[in-house]
Amino acid sequence: MNGLLAPRCHDRRERGSSLLVVMFVVAGLTLVGLALLASSTLGLKSTGANRDDAELLYIAQSGLERMIGDVTCSLAGQPNLDRIFDNYVMLHLTHGRSRGPDGVAGTADDSGRDYVDVPHGRGSYTIDILTFPPTIDQARQMEFVDMNIQSTATIAGRKKTLSSVVRLKLIPSRVFDNAYFMNNFGWMSGWSCGSLYVHGNLRANGDLRLYNSCVRGRGTPYFEKVIGNDLINRIHDGGLIAGRRILGATAVQNDFALAANQHEFQEIIPMPNLSDLSLYVRVAREWNGGTEGPDGIWGTPDDTGGSTLRVWDQGLGRYRTYRGCIGCNVGPDGIWNTADDFYGRDGLPNTDDDESPFMVLDGRIQPIIIDGPIVIGSPGPDGIWNTDDEWDASGLRPMTGAVVILGSISGQGSIYTSGNIYLPNGLSYVAPPRPHLPGAGPPPGAGYPNSTSTQLASMATDDIEGWRALDSSTPPAGTYRVRDADLVGLFARENIILGRFTGGSAWGVVDNWLADPDNESEEDLGVDDLPNTGDTNEGNNVWDVRVYGADGQNQCGSGLIPAGYSVGDVIPGSGEDIDGDARYDDTIRRGSLTAQGIPSSGSSSFAFPENINDRLDYSGGNPNGDPPLDTDGDGLIWRGSPLWTDGATNHTWAQVAPDPPAIDSLHAVLYTNHAIAGVQRRGPSGFLEFYGAFVARVEATVGSATTVFSHDPRLLGGAKDFGIYLPREKAIEIRSWQEITPD
Repeated sequence: MNGLLAPRCHDRRERGSSLLVVMFVVAGLTLVGLALLASSTLGLKSTGANRDDAELLYIAQSGLERMIGDVTCSLAGQPNLDRIFDNYVMLHLTHGRSRGPDGVAGTADDSGRDYVDVPHGRGSYTIDILTFPPTIDQARQMEFVDMNIQSTATIAGRKKTLSSVVRLKLIPSRVFDNAYFMNNFGWMSGWSCGSLYVHGNLRANGDLRLYNSCVRGRGTPYFEKVIGNDLINRIHDGGLIAGRRILGATAVQNDFALAANQHEFQEIIPMPNLSDLSLYVRVAREWNGGTEGPDGIWGTPDDTGGSTLRVWDQGLGRYRTYRGCIGCNVGPDGIWNTADDFYGRDGLPNTDDDESPFMVLDGRIQPIIIDGPIVIGSPGPDGIWNTDDEWDASGLRPMTGAVVILGSISGQGSIYTSGNIYLPNGLSYVAPPRPHLPGAGPPPGAGYPNSTSTQLASMATDDIEGWRALDSSTPPAGTYRVRDADLVGLFARENIILGRFTGGSAWGVVDNWLADPDNESEEDLGVDDLPNTGDTNEGNNVWDVRVYGADGQNQCGSGLIPAGYSVGDVIPGSGEDIDGDARYDDTIRRGSLTAQGIPSSGSSSFAFPENINDRLDYSGGNPNGDPPLDTDGDGLIWRGSPLWTDGATNHTWAQVAPDPPAIDSLHAVLYTNHAIAGVQRRGPSGFLEFYGAFVARVEATVGSATTVFSHDPRLLGGAKDFGIYLPREKAIEIRSWQEITPD
């Protein structure tokens, strides 16, 4: 470049004609030089601009990615699903340059902390955030927040802005798209041909192991989305699905035998976290337009609406009606953990809704009737879910909730509990779907038998849609019943226990399966959360988790610590905290038990909570040592609420749990992030059917020929058009990514 300036520095001592010639030459060269200089200068500017553009884009992208990373990480660290939107609504108050009261970005009233003029390379970036919907209440109802994150990069006064819309949402968990789902390894071992049928998908996040098993079945297809009754964009036909490998599938039959229906190394589907039930308490209370009433306090006598659970009381000769959350009401005084809490929402003692966090739901004489989600349990003396006061000293046994349920049930709804769910002798719908599964018609969806069958269901999209649309009014009236048929979920924070766990036959087999190294449930499984894979940190006798630190440490820079947690506490769901309760879990075990289901020695994951009658007695501050309350006034204390329909209040487990239970069908969507364990035998029909979905971290169940797992296709898309409210999982969706200020 410097060479182009030389003619302008020509030796001025030259004279005469030669000078004239030289002047013309110089003039010509000067014009050429100036032209070249102008061109070079423009090229230099262009090169510099291109460099700036590239770096501006890089800086803006870095800011956007950092913010999205923080949003993702802080979302994962919030155990209370009912509060996950709070930090993002109102412009994510702890991050970025948030618009102040004037609603205009870049003015003096903007707030922000971390991400304003952050140095990066030769420039800096600033984050600006907008959110929709604008209020926390709307976000909770809609179950999502859209964050429009704008990252503006600056270099020497030049700017470039990238924008991304990120949706943070709660979605019904996808584990319920399967007939059988294990978070660990899936086991179907030793089944001879004709002894095991599966109508739906067999899926596991680990291996799916089918050694020496002649499993017959057809999967439930996956769809990109479900809107109303429309199943949109069929992804594949389902079948055998594993996060790792499918092993030993040499003898499977029907559609399961097709290579196209065997899917290995698939996406890991997260298990819903039920450690904090606040979300489900709110949804239950707001069901049917429920409100907290004029006093503005939930769980007091003036509450309105809410979900309902009706249970027959033989002594009263009528149904007792419970609403919303059973065991977590605050009573007339509006204060948690006081003597009037057990009165229920009517605020009166010895009335129909006197409640307990440990409920016996006996539908043998009259069916249980449910409408919407019900929570049974309490958050313990501190009033905060998922804290230490909810477990006994061993850490294995939940102390503030449990459900015993048997007989028949009617309606659409779900039961959540903070403890175990016990099924001593099956559970059946009063009005199950009719037909039982989709048929090939006509009309579409009809044509399948009305009860358990080994006949393969039709999984054609039109037939599934047609079946889901059938109801009692479909011509000829009274023939069909699907949309209006019973549909119930049983969702346990801890375990689901089938049969006589206190000492029935074949329970030694259950114990052996729970203790099997390939079925290990202790939270020392390493990075992949699977046993016997030999990965990093597995079996090192260290619980590898993260803890809440000071501002910006171990929590994505957000500095936010949920209520009930402090610096140094474990972040729920981090590392090897598989169930998300921020407590180390040892191996799930039955242990030694009395006939009443109380530990006789050592610890037990299945034992009934101690000192429970109508509710825990917290008055002495020690839920394990104080005597139980006799709140029903009958002078009898059984370790559970007195709602056996035979009028008795003192039962051993052997009196209500046959050995072994012989049932035709267990009608319910079953979920736990711990174990489903127990012994069940086929009933008089010759079948033992699990109808709905069977979902757990591990399972140790003993069945008999002929066992059938039937997926209820109403669960596709999260069953949003039905009265069941499924457990939610957290999800993040990048909806757009674009440059909005091209320079």
